[in-house]
Amino acid sequence: MHRPDPSGLIEQAKGMIMLMCTCDAEQAFAALREVSRHTQVTLHDVADVIVASGTRTVLTTVDEDTARRIRREVRLRIFGAFEK
Repeated sequence: MHRPDPSGLIEQAKGMIMLMCTCDAEQAFAALREVSRHTQVTLHDVADVIVASGTRTVLTTVDEDTARRIRREVRLRIFGAFEK
């Protein structure tokens, strides 16, 4: 089980991944964890980048270089994993 997410960012990011990849919540969370591990960025910050990218909001937790690395990993590890 994972820690509570008071801001709801992780749940929002999971929902966005589920919508785009047609996967379930468990797969979406596993994908978020994988990106977090590969980028060495907290799960919350990975979720922040995903939500900000999808909603065109301003990032508050990471710098632009880190956000760029996260977005690259999302494309490779999340969207690439669910392509058929």
